Amino acid sequence: MKKRMIIFSVLLVTAVMLSACGDSQNTVNSNNNGEDEANESTETIEIMTTLFPLEEFTNRIGGEHVNVNNIVPVGADAHTFEPTANQMIEIAESDLFIYNGADFEGFADSIKDAVDSQEVKILAASDGIDLIGFDHSHDEASHEEENNHAHESNEENNHAHESNEENNHAHESNEENNHAHENNEENNHSHESNEENNHAHEGNEENNHAHENNETDTESTEHAHGEEDPHVWLDPIRSIQLAENIKDALVEINPEMEEEFTGNFEELKLELEELDDSFQQMANEITQDTIIVSHAGYGYWEERYGIKQSAISGLSSTNEPSIQQIQDVIDFMGTNKINYVMFEQSIPTDIAETVRTEVGAEELWLHNIEALTEEEVENDEDYFSLMEQNIETLRTALQ
Repeated sequence: MKKRMIIFSVLLVTAVMLSACGDSQNTVNSNNNGEDEANESTETIEIMTTLFPLEEFTNRIGGEHVNVNNIVPVGADAHTFEPTANQMIEIAESDLFIYNGADFEGFADSIKDAVDSQEVKILAASDGIDLIGFDHSHDEASHEEENNHAHESNEENNHAHESNEENNHAHESNEENNHAHENNEENNHSHESNEENNHAHEGNEENNHAHENNETDTESTEHAHGEEDPHVWLDPIRSIQLAENIKDALVEINPEMEEEFTGNFEELKLELEELDDSFQQMANEITQDTIIVSHAGYGYWEERYGIKQSAISGLSSTNEPSIQQIQDVIDFMGTNKINYVMFEQSIPTDIAETVRTEVGAEELWLHNIEALTEEEVENDEDYFSLMEQNIETLRTALQ
């Protein structure tokens, strides 16, 4: 009997141990499944961007679910940047490529062509945003003035051309006289004079061609008129739509995170609206309305806040101003008693410094927010801190 009891006890203990092991294994499997599901929902989205505001907005909205790399190096000028071959490969291997659009990035089309066969989503963040036009009239005025002078000169040459044609007829008549009066020195002198007129006639034909070329240049300038301004990120309200376009792209890639992405976007939207309020308050306090800037990147401030820009160069920092354009800015500053010239962190200052020195003005620094400097990275500057600095700079310049 005792022997049976011992055997029964051993079997019972063994059964309990086996049951416990089974429960433990089930628990481990259950935990592993939970971790797998969590990993699936938090898989990082690999993203490449072209501008600092796009990088920051994407990080703010995506949070821990995104890994964002900006292809424009710290301190670089985004207008002149060209991606490397390695960067093109990185973009092709990413999940999402975000660029501004509106013809800001000259390299965008080549990137889109290069990654066309890859599974990377491409977003032009400015799509659907109401863009303002850039008025080239300041640039055109000096060009047209030069063309008009050339046009008037050519008209004078045309009159001379007609006169020379009359002289040519006289020249033919004089040739007959020369055959008839070989010793007529006065006619010979007339003949030599008419040969000079013939050379002038040929020169006038060249001037006529130059006249036609000037007309073509004027037509080209007129076609350039009406270009759209791509610098939408400098407008806090339009930046809300930039951010929303980014949010929608992230939701499309990872719809399970829609609630979190939307919540982060709403927080960012609130901050952008508060930034707009700060701009409005500054605009209500200032007594002047025009700033002198290196390039025409601040048109959206005029449309929303009434702050006008007089640009030394055009929409891009690569636009070289003519001597006449530089002189026009200098004259404008003197006439309107403007005492500041705005420099920008990523754009060469030589031409702006020439204007500042000529007028005897002071320098101030605006941030175009396209890319950070090394110092700004070290100081943890962000879109909002830099825009607040811009507000204070404008307040100083326009008091």
